[in-house]
Amino acid sequence: MEGKQFQRRALFTAALLALLVAAFAAVLWSLQVTNLDYYRGLSTRKIANRETVEAARGEMRDRYGRVLVTNRAVYQVTLDLSRMGEEAQRNANLLALLEICREQKVEWSDTLPISESGPFSYTSDTALSYRAADSSAAETVVRTSLGKLVDALPLQSRGFLPAGETDPSAAALMQALRGYFEVDESLSDGEARALIGLLYEINLRQKNIDYSDYIFAQDVDIDFISTVKEHGLTGVQIEAATVREYATSHAAHLLGRVGPIYADTWAYYKELGYNMNDTVGIDGAESAFEPYLRGEAGVREQELSTSGKVVSESWYTDPLTGETHEPEPGDNVLLTLDVKLQAKAEQVLADTISSLESADTGGGAVVIQDVSDGGVLTMASYPTYDLATVYSDQALYAQVSSDPLEPFYNRASMGLYSPGSTFKPLVGIAALEEGVTTPSETIRDTGRFTLPEEEKYPYGDFHPQCWIYRQYGGTHGQENLADALRDSCNIYFYTIGHRLGIERIDLYAKMFGLGEKTGFELSESKGRVAGPATSEALNMTWYGGNLLNVAIGQDNTACTPLQLTNYIATLVNGGNHYATHLLRAVKSSDYSQTVLEYEPQLLDTLELDADNVEAVKLGMWKVANDAKSSVSRYFAGLPVEVGAKTGSAQVASNVEADAVFVCFAPYDDPQIAMTIVVEGGASGSNLAQAAAEILDYYFSAEDTLESVDPENTLLR
Repeated sequence: MEGKQFQRRALFTAALLALLVAAFAAVLWSLQVTNLDYYRGLSTRKIANRETVEAARGEMRDRYGRVLVTNRAVYQVTLDLSRMGEEAQRNANLLALLEICREQKVEWSDTLPISESGPFSYTSDTALSYRAADSSAAETVVRTSLGKLVDALPLQSRGFLPAGETDPSAAALMQALRGYFEVDESLSDGEARALIGLLYEINLRQKNIDYSDYIFAQDVDIDFISTVKEHGLTGVQIEAATVREYATSHAAHLLGRVGPIYADTWAYYKELGYNMNDTVGIDGAESAFEPYLRGEAGVREQELSTSGKVVSESWYTDPLTGETHEPEPGDNVLLTLDVKLQAKAEQVLADTISSLESADTGGGAVVIQDVSDGGVLTMASYPTYDLATVYSDQALYAQVSSDPLEPFYNRASMGLYSPGSTFKPLVGIAALEEGVTTPSETIRDTGRFTLPEEEKYPYGDFHPQCWIYRQYGGTHGQENLADALRDSCNIYFYTIGHRLGIERIDLYAKMFGLGEKTGFELSESKGRVAGPATSEALNMTWYGGNLLNVAIGQDNTACTPLQLTNYIATLVNGGNHYATHLLRAVKSSDYSQTVLEYEPQLLDTLELDADNVEAVKLGMWKVANDAKSSVSRYFAGLPVEVGAKTGSAQVASNVEADAVFVCFAPYDDPQIAMTIVVEGGASGSNLAQAAAEILDYYFSAEDTLESVDPENTLLR
């Protein structure tokens, strides 16, 4: 009996042990086979990391849906020194990275203003500090980024620099930095300089001297990435990013560029909720439409192993709201620009300027505006540059920056020019509206300006001449308004300017937007209209005779090409003064919805008499079409009839005048207005051929329109 009971107990114990062994084996199988990767990850997780992920910026397209600016996916290299260990391991890591860059011919970012090899010298005369005037005009010393870092690092207290030494020589500073960064003395000067250049960039950020992210290298290829991965360099991170890609080499002054937030603008962007490492529009449309183009950054959570390897990652979810912080792309901006017309205008402007042989010929501009709503179809400034290359090529940037013609300067919206005779249509409409003349009244050109004997002459010995009398000794004879505009007769406009007086001329100039900003979203100059107040502001004396010069567009009147175009558009559309604008619409990131449709902004309604407008337009028609006009041959055979006015704007007695040309088309139903200005171009008649070529291109629909994706089509 006892034997059987013992046997049962032994069997039970053996069964229990077998069950326990089986269970243990199952657990081991789960740990080491079935869920090996999961538990291996759990065993090595040690570091939690949260990082901001930038959202893709919105695209920009022209009025017909053609892509102007988009994004391109790239890989960039960043460095995290906190994962690189002690100085010796850190330096070895960085040196290995530099060697890979040399082998793969990858350029890295290094702004340390010290020569790349010994004997060391500063590459700038203001490497450590420079002098500048403060708000009280007193001169003060400003420390550069390198100077601030020298002050921030304990180089003196640790004996690397003599006490009180704040402006060491380049050689002394390099020796001090070698010691502080524990750079191996066996390294050559060149190797040490390259390593210190990286540590300089990183320490600028660690000491809050530079708030931007340090991107070691950008747009690296797969071979470079593979080599870095093979070497297992701790703290060297390869990240996906996007960079702006330009689908056109035109409209550089309009499109603008993006860049980091600079120290002097950080307070402004911080208030708007930006992070200090965000990319923002710096100028042009990129800056003007930043609120639309900017995406909403996401937040990614990572778990890292002790070696810095990413074990897992996910989008951060707010525990209170449950909201997942994925990046949201920016909206897409559609501009009023016609990029094909822009390209044509840039080409014609460049060719025209190169064909003028005057030594005084400089830059120029073309502006074309929609008469019906103020939209800018074209804004060309010469010389120009290519956004795709100029900011990424230091040598090219230096070349463009040093060009005496200032290619970065947007003459179309910032340049100020005397309007010359293109001001005469404004004086003409003012005289008609004020009733001081009629379309049919004729005024005799006597060569030198005088008044009838019964009217007292208020200008003393000042008797300005008509251009034809001054050049050829002749006169225009009896001229009505239309003929006076065709012939640009100064005597006619001296006469009606005398009748109007400076107050009324200035009033109409302001009504047409001269001396006032146009409402354009990008930077523009305000300009000025001549008069007693303007002379006083310029510390000049106003004489009564100045009125006569103002009446023909001379004296101190100065306008931008954009203002002149807007004034002509306002005149020929009957007096509807619209704000100029570049924005046409804003579309959602996937183009499925319209976020904003631009509504034309009517600044003023001048309520011009239609007959008076037609009388001035007739004179401009004669400029472009009458056989007696010196430029009519250029406009013969165009698809539409044109109205125009030439101008020669005096700059100084010893240099050629600026050439100015304004026009509109079609004559019977104006759609566009255009201004061309060339510095030192001598006469507006020199620009007539250029205007005709651009107009011919625009009104030949097969040249300006092309097939685009249906969802992006914006037909005119």
